[in-house]
Amino acid sequence: MNSQVIEEKFNEIYDKTYQQCLIYVISKCNHTSVIPDIIQETYLALYRILKDKGLEYIKNPEAYVIRIAKSKIYQHYTLKEKVKSIIPLFDINKEDKEYNNADINMVQCENELEIAIENKEVLADIWRFLQTKPQKVQKVFYLFYYAELSIPEIAQHLRLNQSTIKNHIYRTTHEIRKKFGKDG
Repeated sequence: MNSQVIEEKFNEIYDKTYQQCLIYVISKCNHTSVIPDIIQETYLALYRILKDKGLEYIKNPEAYVIRIAKSKIYQHYTLKEKVKSIIPLFDINKEDKEYNNADINMVQCENELEIAIENKEVLADIWRFLQTKPQKVQKVFYLFYYAELSIPEIAQHLRLNQSTIKNHIYRTTHEIRKKFGKDG
């Protein structure tokens, strides 16, 4: 099958399902550091399926991608448990530099390179600060600022009260402003 046609179909499904898949993975993972790997593995599996089984194999792309993500999450956590029983895990709090850079690169000033570099440094500091927060807070920030979900949507996905979500967002945002703001 023509690889260009496969890539076009893959890109179409990716664009259509990425947001929903990201929200699902964030809400199901125990630690935010595994999110990029699981997303990557999910879409790599999707590409292989399209290549091996053809474009018509997937009838409902949204449901299929979530099913793949669910499988990848399960595989990750069962493998982690098996490995943990054999050897001690390394520090899972350390993020890939590539992943950190991808997050930081989201915010860039178009005209002034110096401002963009300064913003990247501040964002990297903020991201490191957020990594010191509990996983629940990190998930709320991912879903609110990165996935752009509303507070009721986050509450539904994480099965928490809206007041808890608001508290995490407002308290942590206040801490960030105090620590990294112009007055801080």
